[in-house]
Amino acid sequence: MSRRYLSLLSFLLVFMTMPAALGAAIDAITFNAEPGKLFLPVDEAAEELKWPLLRDDMGKVFQLNEMTMRAGSLRSLTDGTELVSTEQLAQAGAAVSPPAEDGRVRVGGFFRGFTLVVSPQRVEVSLAKQQLQGWQGNRLVLQTRISSGRNGRTPAGEFRAGPYRAQMHRSSLYDWAPMPWSVQINRHVFIHGFSSVPSYPASHGCVRVPLTEGNPAKFFYEWVLTGTPVSVKRD
Repeated sequence: MSRRYLSLLSFLLVFMTMPAALGAAIDAITFNAEPGKLFLPVDEAAEELKWPLLRDDMGKVFQLNEMTMRAGSLRSLTDGTELVSTEQLAQAGAAVSPPAEDGRVRVGGFFRGFTLVVSPQRVEVSLAKQQLQGWQGNRLVLQTRISSGRNGRTPAGEFRAGPYRAQMHRSSLYDWAPMPWSVQINRHVFIHGFSSVPSYPASHGCVRVPLTEGNPAKFFYEWVLTGTPVSVKRD
């Protein structure tokens, strides 16, 4: 073999062992309801892969890289942003690597692709703003209004989601009131959906989340992992 051929071969071998360094590093979105799956906004994926997207008259994606998407097959954020999984990207023709030890997944080729990074989730509840935010890495996944406990009944502090959660929980303290999409954060304090979520503290101590407006209560329940840090602050 010539020296030139050996040099080119060495370059290619080094190049092929560093796929994660190529293209953008994008924060993945994970869901407790779908363990092992990674999601990202479909527009971000199409932009990085240079794929065409076709939308219907409602603005919903129905074709991705010439693959027809079944109506309702894409998850979405509460603001309507549609998400695509790595499984769906593979079905549409993208090369998807097995997860690395740190959970990273390479999608696409050397020149058209990206790396999905699995960052920790965190939740921030502002009692002053009556607002809940859910983050995954640097990505704001959820922002919703809330109604916390009146007369300061919602405790401030550093908590964790779970361990108890239920699609429909009923309060043993308050006449078995329905608490859909409940996630425990501190003893009898839950983040849960409720039919009445005014713009001021009105609950007995729980953090109420709307069931309308994209149903952030259901989204939070399906998204947040057990053990995710939940920071409740008064200021």
